[in-house]
Amino acid sequence: MPNTPQAAGMIRKTERATRIVAAITGAALTIAAGWLALGRIGEPLVTLSYDMPFIVHRPGSEDDVRIVYLNHLADGMLDRRPQAFLLDRLGAAGTKAVVYDIIFDQPSADPGIDREFAAAIRRFRGVDANRKPIAGVPQRHVFLACGRKSIDLTGAAGEQLIPPTDTLLDAADDFGLVAVDDDSFIIRKLGTGTRDEPSLIWKAAIAAGAHFDESTRLDPRWLNFAGPPPPKRHGYLTDAVIISCSADSVLLDGFNPEVFRDKLVIIGGEPGIVGEALGKDLFGTPFHRFDLGHKLPLMSGVEVQANGLVNLIHGSWLTRSSHNAELALVLTAGLLAGAGLTYFRPLRAILAACVLVLAFVTAGVVAMHYQNRWFPWSAVAFLQVPVAMVWGIGARTYIERFFRIKLTAEQVAIRAAFAKYLSPQMLDRLTAEGFRIRLGGEKIEAAMMFTDLEDFTAMSERIGDPQLVVATLNDYFERVAGGIVDDEGIIIKFLGDSIYAAWGAPLADPQAALKAVRAAWNIHSGNHLLVDGRELKTRIGVNFGEVVAGNVGSARRLDYSLIGDATNLASRLEGLNKLLNTRVLLSEAVQVRLNGEFRTRRVGKFRVKGRHETTIVHELLGPAGTQPEQEWVTTYHQALAALDDGDLTTARRIFAAVNRHRDPQGDGPSRFFLERLDAGEPIINGIVEIKEK
Repeated sequence: MPNTPQAAGMIRKTERATRIVAAITGAALTIAAGWLALGRIGEPLVTLSYDMPFIVHRPGSEDDVRIVYLNHLADGMLDRRPQAFLLDRLGAAGTKAVVYDIIFDQPSADPGIDREFAAAIRRFRGVDANRKPIAGVPQRHVFLACGRKSIDLTGAAGEQLIPPTDTLLDAADDFGLVAVDDDSFIIRKLGTGTRDEPSLIWKAAIAAGAHFDESTRLDPRWLNFAGPPPPKRHGYLTDAVIISCSADSVLLDGFNPEVFRDKLVIIGGEPGIVGEALGKDLFGTPFHRFDLGHKLPLMSGVEVQANGLVNLIHGSWLTRSSHNAELALVLTAGLLAGAGLTYFRPLRAILAACVLVLAFVTAGVVAMHYQNRWFPWSAVAFLQVPVAMVWGIGARTYIERFFRIKLTAEQVAIRAAFAKYLSPQMLDRLTAEGFRIRLGGEKIEAAMMFTDLEDFTAMSERIGDPQLVVATLNDYFERVAGGIVDDEGIIIKFLGDSIYAAWGAPLADPQAALKAVRAAWNIHSGNHLLVDGRELKTRIGVNFGEVVAGNVGSARRLDYSLIGDATNLASRLEGLNKLLNTRVLLSEAVQVRLNGEFRTRRVGKFRVKGRHETTIVHELLGPAGTQPEQEWVTTYHQALAALDDGDLTTARRIFAAVNRHRDPQGDGPSRFFLERLDAGEPIINGIVEIKEK
């Protein structure tokens, strides 16, 4: 192969520099995209990292909390008349605490209703009118809700609490805020109150035994939803993630007290009782973001409070990664994806991008499910990786087209020269690599084949006409070379009537040995060329091993070749065919790489000329499955075993039997061993020394 000219080398250097610039630019663009996503403009994308895992993430059924829905109105408000009886029933059932997600800020039209309600609260709590515990009565808890409203005092904006009425507040343990923190109507954050007033569920969780550091109360917490809202809220919903029922189910016959024993009960309005519009105590959740059919009912405020209370009791709320960690994430992803994907071919870049997206989605789900933590992986998976992929494919495509157009005349000539020796597929691969074959050679593992035309000299004498000999030889080479190239081999040299070919060079191929044997069999079985009434027969030797591949020659002329002991052995195997009267011989290194695709027989152990090591030689018999294992092969192997054991008499007898029964022409290797044994030539441990080339 000619040496790569200096102009081509300069082009490749420029190309490499351009690729580096493209990689740096891709990294910068990808980092910038991730940084923008972390800002307010990217919030819809970032919240996907919180929302999407809920498609599969379920913390599990929560058994500490129950929900009771109030489903009757009186004078435009939730009816308070049943509340006293409801509390008595829950108290009798052994309920541990009751939390009202209702703001009782207005007195009832009938003051007696509020007094009766307050008395029921005290009975449930086990205290008297002076809030003193009653001896022998269980001490339990009742918490009421309070709201807040914005006010304008002399031009200064502020907030004012909306507490329960004094009558009810005097009877209850305490009150807490129930206002929702999220600006939108999709609930994600767990509300723990304001700087001055804790939330209702924060106080209830402490009463239930949870321990918190008050200094961390306002730290951001995110709801770890137990599951989507149930499709209905009537009767007992024992299959819901948080068991719920209507107030009527508690007040009427059929009440099951065991459902409420030692539980915390949140009481609130039935979803939609004050209106079906979003925001009227009905909210979207991460589950609703992917409810494309709009079949999932909105989540009520009382269900939101129940999920938050469960999170606080168990410490199972979600936390978001720190800002510094998120910056590190988009920076690292930008560097790796933005720069890395510019070096991938388009299809591989797409596959790599898909793998990255899947990896980040999986990491997000795992982090939420096992660590109760979420991080903005969606900014990486759905923005940074696509940006890196599009930039990488575009940059690589442009660079390759631009620099391929700039191929010099020398490079075109090199491609034309290689086209005579390589398959089109390998030529395309080699062109894409820029003909980068290292001067002086490099160590590789390859399969080498040597072919030889049997009795070529005698054939030439019979034909007599040199032009006819050359024409015949060209026709023969066309057939043999076609078989080599068709199986992705490279023709190294034409040597008289022989061909030297290789697989796994100049580009590595893990199936080099197998492809070489495929080509050998196709040449052996399909190359039927008659000359002067006689068929031309090819002898083939194939070996696999480590060689040095590279340019060999002088500054004026260079040849691409594979040099090494493995090459010499392939040549010796081809020559051994003449002594053994065989057609295709393989080394042990080739035979073990056939993966059962071909049938072979072990011919014997030989020490060929020029080598001290023993070579186990195999004969290629044909593709596997074309016919059952023939009996003579097994018999022949028995003869070799006898030879290895030094039992020459038994070996001679078995070789003679194989030679008689294989076919009318006999068996070449058996005759070879019989002749050696009859001549008394030494065969030690079954090893035959070959002195001829």
